[in-house]
Amino acid sequence: MHASTQPPNPQQFTAAVSRRPDAVVVSVTGEIDEVTAPELRRVLDEVLLDRPAVVAVDLRGVALLASAGLAALIAAHDQAVPDTRLRIVATDTTPAMRSVQLTGLGDLLVVHPTVDQALAAS
Repeated sequence: MHASTQPPNPQQFTAAVSRRPDAVVVSVTGEIDEVTAPELRRVLDEVLLDRPAVVAVDLRGVALLASAGLAALIAAHDQAVPDTRLRIVATDTTPAMRSVQLTGLGDLLVVHPTVDQALAAS
């Protein structure tokens, strides 16, 4: 058996969960579209069951945030309130932030440029 010499697909969806005291960070990479949004939703549902004080969803590694992905974030926001503060991590130059800005969801989803800032915000 030979190891693959092909680099990993940079568009491949992943959602890694990192638990901290009273907070959870979900680091997402790849594309969030109609195919992968249900997996993101499943991960967020599972994380929110424990009702952590803060859930930071790091979208800085997301290459595409389609409407299905935005819907998953809105559903997670609605599920989180009032027990958990859902925070989005994205910078102005990330594709995910452009999707949030274009749809006006910046008024609903609280966005921070770093995970540390998202976790520190009240």
